[in-house]
Amino acid sequence: MSTLKQFAKYILLIIGIYLLTSVLIFIGLNVNYSDITLKGNLPEQISIEKAEATNSEGRIYGYVSNSEENNVNGKYIQISVYSSDDELLTTEYLKIDSVSYGEKKLFKFSFTVDNASSYSINIVDNNNNEKIDEINEQ
Repeated sequence: MSTLKQFAKYILLIIGIYLLTSVLIFIGLNVNYSDITLKGNLPEQISIEKAEATNSEGRIYGYVSNSEENNVNGKYIQISVYSSDDELLTTEYLKIDSVSYGEKKLFKFSFTVDNASSYSINIVDNNNNEKIDEINEQ
């Protein structure tokens, strides 16, 4: 019986260490992010949930919606990221496909640039032959 108790203690110790390291890793990865600001106005079809960056990378989460008045299918979300000196760091495009009328679809944009402090978002008809990612199905 004491062997079983010893085994159970080891299992609980391993689970505790796993949970502790998971929490510490989550904190370590997310504590360095700070909010970045919107430059200009958002199109009415876009809403932003989170826009943040570290010294070397960033992420923007938002929703795109479709309506009969403003059909966005086949268009692109143009995302531009700027430094604190308003220098353009990167511009990338997300292709919008298959968003039903009245539906909101999540998009995630990740970028790797140094010292991003603001961003702008537009909906455009073409991509100017830039890098294109597609909005992932959720």
